[in-house]
Amino acid sequence: MNRRFLFLAIVLCAAITLFAQAKKDVLCVYNFTYSSNVGSNYAEMLRNTVIDGINKTGRLKIVDTKNDEIMKAEISRRMSENALNEENALIESIKTLGAKYIMTGHLASLATTSKSNNGKTWYTAKATYQIKIFNVADGAVICNDTRESTTSFLSTHTTADDARSEAIKYASLNLDDFVNKYFPVIGSVIEIAEAKKDEAKKVYIDLGSDLGITKGQKFDVREEREIAGRKINKVIGELKVESVEAGDISLCKVTKNGKAIQAAFNEGKTLSIITKVDNSIF
Repeated sequence: MNRRFLFLAIVLCAAITLFAQAKKDVLCVYNFTYSSNVGSNYAEMLRNTVIDGINKTGRLKIVDTKNDEIMKAEISRRMSENALNEENALIESIKTLGAKYIMTGHLASLATTSKSNNGKTWYTAKATYQIKIFNVADGAVICNDTRESTTSFLSTHTTADDARSEAIKYASLNLDDFVNKYFPVIGSVIEIAEAKKDEAKKVYIDLGSDLGITKGQKFDVREEREIAGRKINKVIGELKVESVEAGDISLCKVTKNGKAIQAAFNEGKTLSIITKVDNSIF
């Protein structure tokens, strides 16, 4: 066994051990490409903005494959030796790390608009980009979204570059809902903490800081039902985290249908919860 192979094996084994211990799903972020009329610096800025925004949710463990020299060498080897395309080589390489997802991106356009008044000119900008996420296990595409990010309506940038930079920066907005949609967290209602007559007011759930749950996180409450021999989950209410009590427990305020939640809990029905998504932004 040559030294290079031994070093690679040691690093991969260490990574596998680390990821196996982590409770959070691992998302590997690969290159962001860009159209010919968009500078590479903006694509890199977008990539860093998206990574930072997802990191701030605390929901996932991010691995930056672009800055990992060993991973880049392994992808290159697989592409040349196995005649795989880049996506397949990427998936096969990252399987060795025990990661669950891979994300790539493409900055399609970064358009600016100028306006003039009283001899002064200011600029606004709009970035259009795609985010693609693969499931490492089978290579299935779980996300292929086209998204837009624009400068603030209050912006008064005097240069086009400043406007473009702000448009890229604003790509970090709404990433909470992006994560909720594509990386949902599922848990259970474990106790009614406070009730008024026949209506649940506050409940405890079995999710907490271990999975990046924070105050203000919203959940749908689902009741498990059986129809024609099949089990389904019907949404019967909503929750909002009031306080995170531990790594695996949070106190939530019932924001919708407390009576239905109380009745189902009293009947011993299974009440699961899932991170709520604001579908109006997708």
